[in-house]
Amino acid sequence: MEKHLIFMDIDGTLVNHQQEISDKTRAVITSLQKQGHQFYVATGRKYSSAVQIAKQLSEETQVVASNGSVYSINKTLYKKQLSEEALRVIYQTVVEKKLPIFFFGKHTVFYTRELPDYLQKNDQSRIGNDEEDFCFIDSLETLLCVKERIINGIIIADNHEEELKEIQAVLAASQLLSVSSSHPNNIELIPLGINKATAIEAIQAELAIPKERIISFGDGLNDLEMLQASGVSVAMGNAVDELKQQAKFVTDTNLEDGIANFLFDYFQ
Repeated sequence: MEKHLIFMDIDGTLVNHQQEISDKTRAVITSLQKQGHQFYVATGRKYSSAVQIAKQLSEETQVVASNGSVYSINKTLYKKQLSEEALRVIYQTVVEKKLPIFFFGKHTVFYTRELPDYLQKNDQSRIGNDEEDFCFIDSLETLLCVKERIINGIIIADNHEEELKEIQAVLAASQLLSVSSSHPNNIELIPLGINKATAIEAIQAELAIPKERIISFGDGLNDLEMLQASGVSVAMGNAVDELKQQAKFVTDTNLEDGIANFLFDYFQ
């Protein structure tokens, strides 16, 4: 079969709650890689965290990170960043609400309030990992001093859905950045005009793979553009309803080897 490009979200899609890839999923993907198909993880995570997951599959697995802000093509890394103007409006809008912001570099997490329990307890699989630096941002001036290191960010606040909706509306209206959400408790902060689909389109153009041979898997709203940019769009069984309605296919959940089951049937 001709070469396909396959993009997989990580959280809620490729891995389980313990950040593990099942043996079945790994075996199916490894077999397809040996046949010449190209696999990417495509995630809102920062680059170094995404690389850790990709390496659990193989050295050949490439990365789309930071919701499309960072991606690799044949080992060359491409990067877009939040502008200084975007950082200013994000900081001023969110600090006024006293909610936490995390900004991501390739390796560093910059945070504006206390670290949440899952980071304090060194369970850093979602935002960081054991090699990360954590840098506290105590003012707008401090933030702007590290602006060249920041790629994207996220606001995470449980039980603040109404405030998050207000913030998302303000940030979207600024037209200085793109905003999305992978869960009701967060707002993804992305460089203007960037999403997972823009990375896919750049990769597709460079590798000369037609849209009909692009497969993508996702579970959250920040996967919507990615699925729309793919000829074969697959929502996980645990995906939000809006994504299931937009996808061409719905597979099993991430805990039921949804990726492996779909790919095994598709490539038979």
